[in-house]
Amino acid sequence: MNLNAGAIAMRPILMLLAALLTAVALTVPWTSEARAQVYETFVAGGGNGGSDTNNCLFPTSACQSFSAAISKTKDGGSIRCASPGDFGFINITISVTIDCLAGGGSPNSGYIYIGAPGKTVVLRNIAVDGLHTGGTSIAIQSAANVFIENALIGGAATGLSDRRGGPGMLVIRNSSVVGNTGVGLQIAPSGGVLGVELDNVNAAYNKFGLAVGSGGRVMIKNSTFTGNSGAGITADPGAIVGVTATEISFNGTGVVASGTVTLSNSSINSNSTAISGPTRSLGNNLIFANPVEGTTPTIVSAR
Repeated sequence: MNLNAGAIAMRPILMLLAALLTAVALTVPWTSEARAQVYETFVAGGGNGGSDTNNCLFPTSACQSFSAAISKTKDGGSIRCASPGDFGFINITISVTIDCLAGGGSPNSGYIYIGAPGKTVVLRNIAVDGLHTGGTSIAIQSAANVFIENALIGGAATGLSDRRGGPGMLVIRNSSVVGNTGVGLQIAPSGGVLGVELDNVNAAYNKFGLAVGSGGRVMIKNSTFTGNSGAGITADPGAIVGVTATEISFNGTGVVASGTVTLSNSSINSNSTAISGPTRSLGNNLIFANPVEGTTPTIVSAR
C-alpha cells in the first residue's frame, strides 16, 4: 500500500470537514443570539426578584430594567411589568408594547426615548416621572404610530414632546400630564404633518397644557386643561386644533390661537383670559366667569 498516496487522497476530505466545522462554529453565536430574543419579556422591582442577570422570560426571572428587557425582546413583542418598580431609562428602536398594569401606579420610568422609524410603539398603564431634573419624560423622535393609554406623565421640563417628521400618528387616551415646569404636551413636527388624537386626557398644573406647532393636527375630545399657568392650549401658525366636549379652566389664558382652532360643545371658564386670537365656534360652547373674555369666537355652521 502506498501510504503517501493514501494521505494525499485524504486531504480533500479533511479540508471539507474543516470547512464544515468552521461554518458550524460561526453559526452557533448567531443562533444563540437569535434564540435569546423572545416576543414577551418581564421586568420586576429589585425587591421582587428583578435582576438584569436574569433571562427576563418569566415573571419569576424578570429583569430589573427596561433596557435589559428590550435587548431580549423581538421586534413586535412586549415588555410586561410583573411588579411595581422604577425600571429606568429606555431607548425604543423596535415595534413594542410596554404594559405596566402590575406596576401599581408608582413611577415605572424616568425617561422614555422613541427612535423607531416606521415602527409602532404602545405604552400602556405606565407612569413616567422625570424626577424634576429637567428634560423630557417621553421624547418621540421617530416612529410611524405611537399609542399611549392609562399613563401618568409628569415631573419634567416637558411631559411629552413629539418632534417627528410627518406623516405620523399619536393617540393618547385616558391619561394625565401633570406638573411639568414647561409644556405638558408638545407637538412640534420637524416637517410634514403629525396627526394627534387626545381622548380623556387631563393636562394640569404645567406652564402650558398643550402646545402645537406648524404641521400639528390635534383633535381633542372629552378632556380637561386646568391650572396651567401660561395657557391651557396654544396653537402656532400652521397648526390645526379641534376641541370637542372639553373643559378649559383656571389657566392663565384658556386658548391662545395663532393657528386654526375650532371649539365645539366645550366650557372655557374661570381663566384669567378666556381666548387670545381668532377661533371658530359652532355656537354651542359655554364661555363664562373669565375676568377677561378676550377674542370672541367666530360662529360657523356645522357641515
